Amino acid sequence: MIGPILCFDLGNTRLKCGIMQGGALLEERFFSEAALLPEVEALVAEYRPVAAILSSVIEHPAALEALLARETRFIPLRHDTPLPVKVVYEKPETLGVDRIALAAGAAEMFPGSHNLIIGAGSAITYNFVNKKGEFMGGGISPGIDMRFRALHAFTDKLPLVPKEAHYSFVGYNTRQSILSGVLEGALAEVDGMIRSYAARYRNFNVLLTGGILVFFASRLKNKIFASPYLMYKGLNSIAALNVLDKS
Repeated sequence: MIGPILCFDLGNTRLKCGIMQGGALLEERFFSEAALLPEVEALVAEYRPVAAILSSVIEHPAALEALLARETRFIPLRHDTPLPVKVVYEKPETLGVDRIALAAGAAEMFPGSHNLIIGAGSAITYNFVNKKGEFMGGGISPGIDMRFRALHAFTDKLPLVPKEAHYSFVGYNTRQSILSGVLEGALAEVDGMIRSYAARYRNFNVLLTGGILVFFASRLKNKIFASPYLMYKGLNSIAALNVLDKS
């Protein structure tokens, strides 16, 4: 069996890595921003990976890429990296590499099918891959935490309310009204977007992933596939195309 592949996902909220081998996730690691380099160096020393791939939507230290290039067969994910899907986005260089990885993961899980991937994180992204394996694009809207912060930042009196799993549908005070408005509004948006795609495409899969997957998965009315590690699946498939198939 081919050795492990380190699949790094540096996002706006969390810095993490999936250790993949044989297409399966062995372990997930999280990193602190202050100690990112020594923590990654220790991970590389522990697993001795055959390859590493980096998806980053943040400004990360140049030394991180230098470390991975020195110690592994390294793929920095860019818009022009060879991919298992074809990107037909108008300006691929403006497309978030995290969305590219999700599209690749969906295409691997359900090849030859229409796939709508919903990433529920700092933002809520909608990413559509058609049955020909073309990543067409999708949509981006504010994530749940962003909505709470916006209500507080752009008004004089509304408080900053942390999200909670349990709340009153009909808010009986300001806090409960914000919880209901933000959370029920986000749910209605996602269900509505799925219905809008269904009006245009038939027989497509809906894959839900991201940091707040659990909240949506238990409440959405539409049928979905909960895929918490879809990002790692996509990164692993891209690494296989760029490194392992050429070894």
